Amino acid sequence: MDFTSFMAAFALAAFWLNTLLIAGAGWSECAALRRRYGFLSAGTGARGVVRSGVGPEGAIAAWRVVQVGRSNGRGPILLHDRSRASVVFGGVVELATGEVEIAAGAPAEVWCGAETRARASARPDAHSFAAALPAASRASGWERTLELPLRVGDAIWLAGHGVPEAQGHAAFVLADFDPWRWRARILWLTVGLVICLLAVAGACTAACLWPPVFGTVGKLGAFAALVAFNLFQLLGKLHHDAIQPPAVASLGGSWRPPR
Repeated sequence: MDFTSFMAAFALAAFWLNTLLIAGAGWSECAALRRRYGFLSAGTGARGVVRSGVGPEGAIAAWRVVQVGRSNGRGPILLHDRSRASVVFGGVVELATGEVEIAAGAPAEVWCGAETRARASARPDAHSFAAALPAASRASGWERTLELPLRVGDAIWLAGHGVPEAQGHAAFVLADFDPWRWRARILWLTVGLVICLLAVAGACTAACLWPPVFGTVGKLGAFAALVAFNLFQLLGKLHHDAIQPPAVASLGGSWRPPR
């Protein structure tokens, strides 16, 4: 084996090592989350209605996000999360099996669905944008505290309440959507990631080894492997962000100037 062949084999081995590490990390993170939220199996979440809440405007709980917005003074205000927290004010949830009292400060996670999060990060009216822009143009940025509450009359899901902590979790879930969907979704996202990585890596490898060695097809395969090597890092990061529990997932957002 000459030096060129050795370096080609080394590069291909590094490409596969990178692929397997990203696929393995994604699978391991998904498995850990599914174990942590093992109580979110199909049919275990009880749907109910908030009957009372001691928080503001009858809220039983809320997801609180502190965001900082920054702008160059002309373009959009880009928002990033400084902190995220689940706040339980306390109250009563009526289920089909009876009423359940939620104590203030209970170790619960508040989950808000995609529609609720989208409304919270949507572009504001012209007046609100104009009021925020001067502060957002400063180095310190513009700060806002956003609360997404679960109020009296809201239909919610209660999952894991009363399950012993020995089962591997320290909190139950209050959600405005069926939380089992999240647990199923992260599995399929992870399966899709692993299949995509292995399929692309296999196709690139087949092209690299296409006879004659170092021919046109092989060179194209090597270029494709180089591009895939860098894109896999991005896919791994996107997968990590996509499977985070709603209580800790980033809200973000971008406020564009109104027309």
